[in-house]
Amino acid sequence: MKLRVPLFAILVPSVLAATALAVFLAMASFDTTLQFSFEDAVSGGWVWGAVARLQDRALIGFYQSDTGPVPYTFTHLKPGDATLTIEARGYVPVSVPVTLKRGSNSLRTPIRMVGTEIPSLVGFAIFEKRSGADLVCELRPVGEDGRAVMNHPCLPIWIGCRVTTQLRNGIPIREPVDTGSSRGEELFSGKVEWTWDPLPQTVFRYTARIPGARIAASAAPYRVIDYLVVVPDPRAIESNALDALMNAAPPITDPDALRAYLERQKGRLRYFFDTSWNVPGGTP
Repeated sequence: MKLRVPLFAILVPSVLAATALAVFLAMASFDTTLQFSFEDAVSGGWVWGAVARLQDRALIGFYQSDTGPVPYTFTHLKPGDATLTIEARGYVPVSVPVTLKRGSNSLRTPIRMVGTEIPSLVGFAIFEKRSGADLVCELRPVGEDGRAVMNHPCLPIWIGCRVTTQLRNGIPIREPVDTGSSRGEELFSGKVEWTWDPLPQTVFRYTARIPGARIAASAAPYRVIDYLVVVPDPRAIESNALDALMNAAPPITDPDALRAYLERQKGRLRYFFDTSWNVPGGTP
């Protein structure tokens, strides 16, 4: 004997399930969200360790992308007026008022994060390598603990340097030496341009290049390179003003006068000297 199930017993659960699904989808479509992105004001790239907060939500961003800012999304928000805040070490905190409507919301323009310092910076270690006739200089920020500072804001630093031949007893050295060297003929002096590398696997992000075409020819096997790295506080001095300031500075050949000149700018910038000896030169 076959058991007959009434048709309504099949239809009612199906209708209830369909109704529940429709209600769920309708509610999901009205979930209040906010999509936004943020970027380093100088490099246009990621901001390390940024903490974004909105209502009772929070997120932390580390590496984002080496091609530009990646959007983030807060979900399950309450409609109405709110404030999005973003903080990161070495940056000016940002507060952005937003009015959230029910459903999806977005900030079309990336939020610019202004870097103010390389945290715990006490100096730079600089390492050189040849690239054809050019000298490529890798700048490594050093922290108070003596270790390299690897993730930090991209600040609009100013780099100047002087390249001379390396002598000992008035004669160009033929092999690296630890003591007794002096500077000889000047081969280059001036400002050096730099680039920033955003790749996640990059350890040290500032690289300067001294074009070989700007370095006077010399058969001397080794060079001495004296560096001056100026780290501005962008809140206190803009890049154009920094260039004008450095154009009027005493030459790097007079470090005492240059140091006294820069000391008068305390609060606007920090400066660091470094010297590399035994840098290979000559014909590549």
